[in-house]
Amino acid sequence: MSATMITGRLSTGIGQGKHFTSLDWARRQFIERLGIDPFPGTVNLTLEDADALAAWAALKATPGVRIDNPNDGPFDCDARCYPVLISGAIEAAIVLPEVDGYSPAAIEMIAPVGVRAALGIADGDRLDIEVRPLPLPLR
Repeated sequence: MSATMITGRLSTGIGQGKHFTSLDWARRQFIERLGIDPFPGTVNLTLEDADALAAWAALKATPGVRIDNPNDGPFDCDARCYPVLISGAIEAAIVLPEVDGYSPAAIEMIAPVGVRAALGIADGDRLDIEVRPLPLPLR
């Protein structure tokens, strides 16, 4: 079986990723459940072609690894994560917030390093991600 590849363009997010990755409960779960101590912030991709959108839709239809938010405020949500390999070099994970209205063409990822600096990339550059097997046991 061949690996699922998704290609998109690097984009700037809305700035919430840096706050989210520094929350104690989120960081602890990323480390325990995914083996990733996240660099502050997220890496954002915008999907543009039908193949990438279809691959992302199929992946979102699977359970993924849950990240459980212990809070219950208007801006708090759980998430599902999917391990990926960015550009064949950086172990990372997609973080899909479980909120209404999240763009079907957006992918947000955590990684243990600053991906932009590590790969020398900027907004608009194409980025390939390979979907990896889920860690066991699933949580």
